[in-house]
Amino acid sequence: MNRKVVLISIIIFLIIAIGISFKLYKPQNQNNNTIVNEETKTEGNFASDFSLQNLSGETVKLSDYKGKVVVLNFFATWCPPCKAELPGFVKMVDEYKGKDVQFVFVDIGEDKKTVEDFLKANSYNIVPLMDYDGNIANIYGVRGIPTTFIIDKNFEIINQHVGYMDEGTLKDLIDSTLNK
Repeated sequence: MNRKVVLISIIIFLIIAIGISFKLYKPQNQNNNTIVNEETKTEGNFASDFSLQNLSGETVKLSDYKGKVVVLNFFATWCPPCKAELPGFVKMVDEYKGKDVQFVFVDIGEDKKTVEDFLKANSYNIVPLMDYDGNIANIYGVRGIPTTFIIDKNFEIINQHVGYMDEGTLKDLIDSTLNK
């Protein structure tokens, strides 16, 4: 009988200890950029600037688009959800042309020819940035693709969406950020 009481006590203690450790554990967010924006004096999760070459060999900095709403999409040509969402994203590129919205597509870990062939085969008129080694994806904490960030005109990350996003959801996120 005493053995059962001791065993039950140990189990209860372990459950409580595990529960407390989960409560106290705070995971490190690799994209924790909480800083004060000196222009607006607001705190927020601001986008990390980066430079990458696009398929045309031009170097592009994310900060070149500060003052616009930025849709930052990480993808790969082999990824089924990426392939599924790209037609809607390309449609949104055309819909928001001439407005204060910039789409930035970042291919992760693929070679130039693979991406060019994919874009040509699907008649996509976009020029993605090439994150050959995945460093930028790591800076943004991308753990699954597609991953899309909506960044406002002050460079604050408003939304991070992992997985397939339909064009209606994308449009709603862009419009709400434009009207912010």
